[in-house]
Amino acid sequence: MIDKIFIFIFLFFSTNVMGQLQVNNIGDIQNTLEDLIISELFGCNVQISNIEYTGNIDAIGSFTYTSNEMCSGEFGLDRGVIMTTGIIDYAVGPNNNGDDGEEWNIEYEDTFLHNYLVDHEVITPSVDLFDACVLEFDISSSNFLSTEFEIIFGSEEYTEWMSPFYADAFAFFVTEINTDIDPYFDSNPINIMETGDILNIPTNNNSYEDCNIENKPISAWTIRPSSNVFNMPGLNECLYLDNENGTYCDAIGYDGYTIPMLFNLSLQPSANYHIKMVIIDGVSDYWAGLDSGVFIKNNSLLEETSIDDLLPFFEYDISGDTIVFNQINSVNPSIDYDWDFNGDGISDSNEINPIYIYQNPGMYNINLEYTNVCTGVSSSISYEIVIDAVVSNLSYTTNPAISVFPNPASDHLNVSIKDINSVSLIKIIDLSGRIIYEKMAYSPFQSIDLSSILPGLYHISIENKLNSIHHVQKLIIF
Repeated sequence: MIDKIFIFIFLFFSTNVMGQLQVNNIGDIQNTLEDLIISELFGCNVQISNIEYTGNIDAIGSFTYTSNEMCSGEFGLDRGVIMTTGIIDYAVGPNNNGDDGEEWNIEYEDTFLHNYLVDHEVITPSVDLFDACVLEFDISSSNFLSTEFEIIFGSEEYTEWMSPFYADAFAFFVTEINTDIDPYFDSNPINIMETGDILNIPTNNNSYEDCNIENKPISAWTIRPSSNVFNMPGLNECLYLDNENGTYCDAIGYDGYTIPMLFNLSLQPSANYHIKMVIIDGVSDYWAGLDSGVFIKNNSLLEETSIDDLLPFFEYDISGDTIVFNQINSVNPSIDYDWDFNGDGISDSNEINPIYIYQNPGMYNINLEYTNVCTGVSSSISYEIVIDAVVSNLSYTTNPAISVFPNPASDHLNVSIKDINSVSLIKIIDLSGRIIYEKMAYSPFQSIDLSSILPGLYHISIENKLNSIHHVQKLIIF
């Protein structure tokens, strides 16, 4: 489980009524980034620590996308994280300016990254790295975790600025730290998102003949169309979609972008990892400016946190003035429950399987609002019930020395009588007043076998005359 729980719901704002690509800047950098990693990248069942961010606060955020009439083609991702070399607003269409970009002109010195990009022929040795957007953190999971990410890389460098002298690039580096558990990772960073790692390479009749993939890091130079103007062949061209002037999808502000590229990251139980996600602007002669951006969606997480998957199913039983709920599908530990039993808008219980006693007969509307405290996803269920009668033949009295548990009970019931050594009388009584169970208790702790008692609503009475104790409460057996 995560070491901190956050209730975090991303709010998205747009002035365009058609709803298309909407981006949301982050606020407080440290706390919001942790929420972003949990809610959009890895989910609740991980431990996140040592978060570091390098870059402008306007270069990173979240996004949502809704299909709309601005796209003759399609975008392919509906939500996730966006990282850019400039500002996230330039990712939003309409694409009516071919050279959008924010020029921060901040050099990023990273010898390993520079050498990696040079070795893989993304940039030339003379190119410097500028305007980086870097998100780093440590992560571990107590269970095996397999995560599928879809990535779209877009850029204003397409198509007139495709060159190794100023190529923008993205990498997702993973290392194993402080442990030696995962055979795939060690202390040397591995970029798990190179073109050779793509799991959904486009096919034509299940043939790869029309999609020749050369393994390269993701960049505007290594995924590019052919160019007659520059007499330049394409590279990994089947991954590219041309969007000059918004011809493919005017909801997107970049002149070109990739298809959604599918990658996998698997974490071994109890292994510790360091992740570094980075998008940079390759610069010659200290001139930066044309924006590139990467959209990152976790397919596995969205399946995990869909409303349908969260939906709890209950059965309930009404006995006189008492209703008992019991969840019959598996309980999600990340869900909070908020029960309103009489429609007054006031929370009456936060238990998973609550018991509620009505004071008056009548028709009642019960509302349950349930929320995934990790992702902020929430919904509600309503029940209409009728209470025909209120049971009043016994007066309920409690004593702090008496504990009856569990309640509701199934196979057995425990009765604890603290600091009392004299004999007590324990009775279980049905609603008609008939004694179902009776026993003299000579010790302060009793375990009662309920296997012969039918499910339903009962009263339990514990009486100790020597100590003037008479304890009566409701008992649910299911």
